[in-house]
Amino acid sequence: MDKKSIYILKKLYEEDFVSGENLAKELEISRMAVNKRIKSLQEMGFAIASYKKKGYQLVDKDIIRVWEIEDFISKSELFKDFLYFPQIDSTNNYVKENQENLKSATVVYAERQNAGRGRLGRSWTDLEKGVKMSIFLRLEVIDIEKVVPLTLFTGLIVNRILRKYKVQSFIKWSNDILLNGKKVCGILTELSGEIEGAGNVIIGIGLNVNAASLPDELLEIATTLKKEIGMDFDRTKIIIEILKEFENELENFKKYGFSHFRDEYKSYCINLGREIIINGEKKAFCKDIGQNGELICVQDGREIKIQTGEVTIRW
Repeated sequence: MDKKSIYILKKLYEEDFVSGENLAKELEISRMAVNKRIKSLQEMGFAIASYKKKGYQLVDKDIIRVWEIEDFISKSELFKDFLYFPQIDSTNNYVKENQENLKSATVVYAERQNAGRGRLGRSWTDLEKGVKMSIFLRLEVIDIEKVVPLTLFTGLIVNRILRKYKVQSFIKWSNDILLNGKKVCGILTELSGEIEGAGNVIIGIGLNVNAASLPDELLEIATTLKKEIGMDFDRTKIIIEILKEFENELENFKKYGFSHFRDEYKSYCINLGREIIINGEKKAFCKDIGQNGELICVQDGREIKIQTGEVTIRW
C-alpha cells in the first residue's frame, strides 16, 4: 500500500464522507487516479461505498490503521519496518521466503492468511478481524537457552496486554493463551541458522479478536475476545501495545533470559498443579517451570523436564 492510498484510507477512517474531488486536489492527482486507488483498496478488502453528491464512505471502520503503526515504528528504537498485506499464505512463510531482503526487527502483518500454521505443522484456521503478524529478528549468536523460551516470553507479553484490558486470560505452556478454557491466541517461533552461530528468528502471533462466530469444529476448543467479552476491541491499539511491550522487555530477556519473567509466567500458567498428557501418550504431574522455561514434572515417581512437545491438560 503506497503513501497516497494510506492517505485516502486515513481520510476515510477519520471522516464520514470524503469527496473524490477533494482527494484529487489534496493529493495532486487526477480523479481517475483517485478512483483507481479506491478500487484497489476495495479489492484489498476495505468496505468502501460510493454515494452521489456525498462521496466515498468507509462502511466498516474495524481496520488496521497502518499509518498509526508506521508512526510507532518510526519512533521505535527496535523495530525498523512494517509490511501490511491484505492476504498472503502466512506471515511466517513470507518472512522465511524473503528474510535475506528484510531488515532485522521487521513486522509483517496480514489481514487474511490462507495457509497459516500452528506448532508441529498443524493447520491454523484464519478468522476475520484478528491480529496476524510475525516479528523478524536477526541474531548475531543463537543462544539456544534464550531463543527457545522466546515463545514463552512472547506469550507472556501478549497475556500482559490482554490483562490490561481486564481480560482474564491464562497461558498454556508453551504457546497458547486461553480465555475461559478456550484458545484465543497461538504463537509459533521458528529459527534458521546454526546453533552458536548467526541466525534468524521468526515469531508468529495469531490472536482471535473481533470475529463474532467460529466454525462448528472450533466451538469447543477456540474462542475470540469479542465472543467472550461481548465487545469490539481496537486491533490497531492491541498491535502497537504488544510491540511496545515486546520492545520494552526484550533487553531484559536478552540480559537475564526467561528466568527474569519466570515468576510472572508461573502465576498465569494453567499447567502447574495439574496432570498433563505428553505427546498424546504419557501422563505426568506438572509441578514447576524451570529457569529456562522447561516444564518440571513427576512421572512414575521420578522428576522429568519437558523442553518441547505437545502437552495436553487433563481437566
